[in-house]
Amino acid sequence: MDGHIFIVQTVLNCLVLGGLFFLIAIGLNIIYGISRVINIAHGSLYALGAYFGYTLVATGLNFMFALILAPLMVAIVGIVIERVILLPTRDRPMVYTLILTYGLMVFMDGLLKYIWGDQILFIHPPDFLSESLTIAGVPYPFYRFFILMATVASMASLYMLIEKTKVGIIMRAASTIPEMVYSLGIDMKLVHVGVFAFGCALAGLGGIIAGPLFTVYPMMGGEMLISCFVVLVVGGLGSIKGVTLAALLIGTVQTLGFVFITDYAMVIVYVMMALILLFMPKGILGEGKFE
Repeated sequence: MDGHIFIVQTVLNCLVLGGLFFLIAIGLNIIYGISRVINIAHGSLYALGAYFGYTLVATGLNFMFALILAPLMVAIVGIVIERVILLPTRDRPMVYTLILTYGLMVFMDGLLKYIWGDQILFIHPPDFLSESLTIAGVPYPFYRFFILMATVASMASLYMLIEKTKVGIIMRAASTIPEMVYSLGIDMKLVHVGVFAFGCALAGLGGIIAGPLFTVYPMMGGEMLISCFVVLVVGGLGSIKGVTLAALLIGTVQTLGFVFITDYAMVIVYVMMALILLFMPKGILGEGKFE
């Protein structure tokens, strides 16, 4: 392969994978940053978004509409989870939510297999997304570029939400001084359920976007969850900027690993994580910094 083509395609692939990691991990991180809940079932919600997307597209719905509807459907599931399962444990130690969400993950993975089966499924994007385009003189799959643009748009939208809106102000205040938010007459229960639903919607969006790239299969949630936790630990639990940097870093390292040392790609990722934590135990930007 020509060196120029290889470099351009590899750089773009690093950005695409890093963008996907960001899209999925950031929802989990926002939930932790505000509600202090580590949702082990987040990967299953990512898979649920992919399966919802597959079903919607298979029934004839336009893929672009499915990109909107599938995350909303996952958000509704998230609301039920938060109200029914997590709310009763709100004032208990974090270990309760860890156990509950782990059980929920096992249940949801089994439910996905029961409804859709064990076979690998394919989400077919529109024909125009299946073509190629030229970037820096190099042909590149249009759908991968679409993923990159979607994640960039998500990053920009999230920044505007957190930094420039009243909702963002409430979220930042709730992550640091929840008592003050409550004293201002804002219902913290509504904040928690809204944040959880939003995080679940991001996971669902990541699932349907990743579906045409990676296919849809029952174990996809568990595999993505591992990568998301690596991103969270490296970036710093609760830190949005840290997770953004970590997602791009892990995406780059993992992509290069699969290119040069396929069988040991994830080993390199874990070694890098260990080295970072050795010198920065709370991650790149530190735990709990909702910024």
